[in-house]
Amino acid sequence: MKLDTKALAIAAGVAAAVVSAACALMVAVAPEFATSLFSNVVHLDLTPLARKLTWGNAVGGLVFWGLGAGVVFAFAAWLYNRAAGGTA
Repeated sequence: MKLDTKALAIAAGVAAAVVSAACALMVAVAPEFATSLFSNVVHLDLTPLARKLTWGNAVGGLVFWGLGAGVVFAFAAWLYNRAAGGTA
């Protein structure tokens, strides 16, 4: 089975952008809760690193994670297709 590299890249990019938007919304609505939650996730005290959410860093994160995930998953699909090429 061959993966559609473009479709996987777009799906991964959109999914990452949606998660990034949800994260930014959580930080905007409940910053203390978000900092506490992420501190628990990474097992570190992140309270001294807390910062204000701006439109600029929210959009920047959305673009970074959306494009970054798209590129990584496109590369993964390309690798998969190369590796699976001789087994069909």
